[in-house]
Amino acid sequence: MQIIHLSYPVKKNIVSGKIVLALGFFDGVHRGHQQLIKVAKNTANSKGLPLVLMTFDRHPKEVYQNQVVSYIDTLDEKIYKMRQLGVDYLLVMHFNEQFSKVSAQEFVDNIIVKLNTETVVAGFDYTYGPKNIANMQNLPKFAQNRFEIITVPEQTYNDQKIGSTDIKRAIKNGKMDLVKDLLGTPYVMSGYIGHGLRNGHKLGFPTANLVWDENKVIPKVGVYATRTMINGKWYESMTSVGYNVTINSAQKIYIESNLFGFSEEAYDQKIIIKWYKYTRGEIKFANLNQLKEQMKQDKLKITDYFEQYR
Repeated sequence: MQIIHLSYPVKKNIVSGKIVLALGFFDGVHRGHQQLIKVAKNTANSKGLPLVLMTFDRHPKEVYQNQVVSYIDTLDEKIYKMRQLGVDYLLVMHFNEQFSKVSAQEFVDNIIVKLNTETVVAGFDYTYGPKNIANMQNLPKFAQNRFEIITVPEQTYNDQKIGSTDIKRAIKNGKMDLVKDLLGTPYVMSGYIGHGLRNGHKLGFPTANLVWDENKVIPKVGVYATRTMINGKWYESMTSVGYNVTINSAQKIYIESNLFGFSEEAYDQKIIIKWYKYTRGEIKFANLNQLKEQMKQDKLKITDYFEQYR
């Protein structure tokens, strides 16, 4: 997959021939997005054309409404998922104030048509400007028969629309089983291992301290059954999200993963955590011995959880 960063206006075609263009922001690349990309990929294959997917480098709300937006995926995590789904070209459009003022007709003329698009594939609720004008119902009017349009209908789970907003809410509430059902995979956080207070080492449970992208959605405070990758190898693990209330009174959130069967120093190395199940909330213990005993129980519980899937 080739990754191309664009800014408006688009100055040249990405490929020499026609393309199938999939449109969306695709945060999380959830099961609804996966169905859209599957439709686009099948269309591209049937026409013998490359599949080009266009996303933005930030959510439009950051520009339109000056909002701080949390994300399910970093760009690197999104890129990884797109590779797995067979996308040929990923276009990352820089979304700035200038681009936010592009009209619906300009979006069609100066992006879709300029990219030499044969077929557009987008979700039923995709918008490319003011939603009462720049919507999929009006796209044929702006297209003027210059390309085919495929609108992918709403995708549901338990009769509810699969959407990024609901997935973010589930992550924040610690509902990792639901998150996995909606994403199709466990929630992932990636980053590198930072230097912590080494309190885990003192308790006999050394932890890798995740330094993560500040815009990522943070799971609910508590302890989780996770799998953690370091040095290219996955380990069953228990991961804590919290303030270390037994040991200190800092207001900073820590994400610390104790990997079962791993005790090496790995500072500054890449780390990936997959989140499977919320097991308990954060507890302030009277002393460190009580905390240590609880961590032993946590490990047994999480080991039993993963035993079901071996």
